[in-house]
Amino acid sequence: MTTALGATACALVSATCLFATLARAEVILQPGLWEEIETGSENGQPARSETSMRCMTPEEARQPSRAVVFDETLRKHCKALDYKRSGDDLTLRMQCGSQGFTVNIGATFTFHSPQHYSGVMKVAIRLATMKFSADKTIDAKRIGDCKK
Repeated sequence: MTTALGATACALVSATCLFATLARAEVILQPGLWEEIETGSENGQPARSETSMRCMTPEEARQPSRAVVFDETLRKHCKALDYKRSGDDLTLRMQCGSQGFTVNIGATFTFHSPQHYSGVMKVAIRLATMKFSADKTIDAKRIGDCKK
C-alpha cells in the first residue's frame, strides 16, 4: 500500500508543479523540453532523487490555464484553496480528495527566468487511517527543443 501512496503522491506532486509552473502570468515560460529534478524526503526519510522530462508546448506557454490540471482525476477531485503571486514568486495551497482519501499540498515557486524555476513543496496524504508525507525541492530548466 505504501508504494501506491508513493506513486499517488508523485503524480500529485508532478501535477502541482505543472500547475505552479504554468499558472505564472508575469514570467512567460519558454516552450520546449524541460528537465525537472525533484529531491527531498518522504515520511521523514530521504527520498530518491527523481528526474523527469516534459515537453511544454507553445500553447501551454501562451495559455497556461489549459494545462493546469492535465489528469482527469485531479480535475474532478482537486481545488485551489489559496493562490498568491508576489513578484517572481507563486505560493499555492491545494486540496484533493474523495471518499476516505485526502491530499493537502502547499508549495512556493520562484521563477528565475523564462528558462528556469525552482520551488519547495509539502504534501500530506491520508488514506483511511494511513498517512503519507513528502517534503520536496524542485529545480526545473529548459534544456532544448522538443523532439519531433
